[in-house]
Amino acid sequence: MEPNTHSKLFLEVSALLTGFSKTELKATGMQESYYNTILKNVDKEDVDYFFLDVHVLLHDKTHNEKVIEDILASKFMADSAYNGLAKNIIILWYTGNWGSEVISSASYIQGLMWNAGHTHPPGAKQPGYGSWAERPLSVKTNI
Repeated sequence: MEPNTHSKLFLEVSALLTGFSKTELKATGMQESYYNTILKNVDKEDVDYFFLDVHVLLHDKTHNEKVIEDILASKFMADSAYNGLAKNIIILWYTGNWGSEVISSASYIQGLMWNAGHTHPPGAKQPGYGSWAERPLSVKTNI
C-alpha cells in the first residue's frame, strides 16, 4: 500500500476515532504533522498492518458506519493492537502530544480538546479584542 494511501486513510480513520469530521480535522492544519509523527514514532510494520486493516474495514461494502465503529472499538483499541496506535491517534488529535511530548506549539493550540470543551487554549486563540466587555449569555439570561 502506497504511503499516500496511508495518509488518506489516516484522515478517514482519525475522523472515526475522534468523532470530528474530516473537514474539521483538516481545518486544524495538523494532518501532515500528525501523520509524520506516527511514521517517526511507530514501528513501520505496525503502521503498515494498521493501515492495511483500516483499508479493508473501510472498504468492505457490507459494513455500515455502526459496524465499522464496533469493529474499531473491539479490534483496534486494545493496547496490544498495532502497539496501541489507535489510542495514540486519538490522544494525538485531542492533545497534540505524542507520549509525554508536545509535538509543537501549533499542536497544542489546535488540540481537539479545546473544541470538545467549548473553550480555547490558555495563551492562544483568545476570543477576540473586547469580547469580555459583554456579559456572558448565561449571565444575561439570569438577570
